[in-house]
Amino acid sequence: MSNSTIPFPRKSFIDRPKAAPKKSRKALGPAHFLINKQSAVPFHIQLKEQVRYAIMSGVYEPGSPLPSIREMTAQLGIHRNTVHRVYLELQASGLLVSRPGKGVFVNESLTEVISMKELNAVDELIEDYFRSANKMGVNPSTLARLVGQRAPGHDSHYPIVAFVECTAHQSQECARDLGEAFGINVLHLLLDDLRQNGCQIPESVQHIVTSIFHFDEVSELPCVTGKRVHPITYDLHAETRKVLREVPAHRKLGFICNDANTEEVIGVQVKARVPEGTFVGCANIESAKHALELIGKVDTVILTEAAAEFCIKNCTPDHELLELHFALNQTSVNKVTRTLLFEP
Repeated sequence: MSNSTIPFPRKSFIDRPKAAPKKSRKALGPAHFLINKQSAVPFHIQLKEQVRYAIMSGVYEPGSPLPSIREMTAQLGIHRNTVHRVYLELQASGLLVSRPGKGVFVNESLTEVISMKELNAVDELIEDYFRSANKMGVNPSTLARLVGQRAPGHDSHYPIVAFVECTAHQSQECARDLGEAFGINVLHLLLDDLRQNGCQIPESVQHIVTSIFHFDEVSELPCVTGKRVHPITYDLHAETRKVLREVPAHRKLGFICNDANTEEVIGVQVKARVPEGTFVGCANIESAKHALELIGKVDTVILTEAAAEFCIKNCTPDHELLELHFALNQTSVNKVTRTLLFEP
């Protein structure tokens, strides 16, 4: 929400079963990774997906070392920070572990592996494309570059994943962040639109991701029948946590949100992060009377975007409004990412 939206003085902040044993494969060096510098896909996403595939397909087996950042940088001609970011993200997802002074290794306890049946099917598909392109005089490297250039455009026209939220800003922001995590385009949808009879979701969309607050409702909507629905959770943004800690001890705070689920889950987080003695209570706008009573008892209203219109209408210029901002919980993102990539 932009600062101009709320006219009162306030602080603003941005806030599968285990696979069968695989045949041993010879480890590939960094020269076998390919960065297409003409592609619209960011370098770190290109590299992360290639490293992830190499790990999940057994090219790099559990316990084996990955090329060093220096080796990757020299071979691919990209900045060391790009390689460092990829390794950090893959460590966060549990695929890699770092051993100080020794380097980065594939997690020895890795069990989330793609089956040989699936891998062989993908390899066969790739070989078919290479053979067909070769008959046309197109070599594999050129074909790979062309596919990389076309993929973002194809994703935008035929998305396979959509994210659903109750507010436009949150839907767009989370769809963008999830798209970067998944390495594909993610369509953003509004819950109110899906509630309408006759609402159509593109046929290409196979997966619906939504917050845990809306999971039950979204799962039961007629327009998502036949599609897989995945819940995802939020954390309070780091800047939001900082501002809450710094609220003056003399303030009287109330938390107002859109629904009872959010009140129960997020309200506990808010209460735990503000100074002791400042928190008066929580309310949600589905119970408007309770929310209005809370507004009358406080001088500072902590609100979610979905409750902003209600709070603006019913608060006075003397109230300070603090809007919460959220970040996707990385553990839940990693879980959905593995599902999308390896359990289609």
